[in-house]
Amino acid sequence: MKPQIFHMPKRLDAVDPMVLALKGQVEGHLAMDVQFRFNICVSEALTNLVLHARSTDPDAQVDIALATVGEDIVIEIFDPPGAAAFDLREKAAALSEVDLLAEGGRGLGLILECADRVDYGAEGDRNRLRLAFRGRE
Repeated sequence: MKPQIFHMPKRLDAVDPMVLALKGQVEGHLAMDVQFRFNICVSEALTNLVLHARSTDPDAQVDIALATVGEDIVIEIFDPPGAAAFDLREKAAALSEVDLLAEGGRGLGLILECADRVDYGAEGDRNRLRLAFRGRE
């Protein structure tokens, strides 16, 4: 798969169309169960970013890079400029600890459970969430 860059407005109504666009790009490159996990992770990550990432620019966009790295499909989601760092690996509650009746609180745990590798950190002057998924073997 050729590396691709996507830009998404930081709005909740932009999340589902972006997830569908990304899903379309990875079809055939991931086994069905891995694609299912990919979809969950991307949806949760983008939704959390829209809801919680504060930016100094109200018109800031979310930048997304999608590529094949070795045998893996890798998606990088960049926080809007000026957003405070938020490493989900440090904040996620174990899924078993989330109240079954709670409306939220599962997203970060789902990302950690569903992605094959999760990395978060500074990339230049922005924060980047990097998720890797094993490609078809």
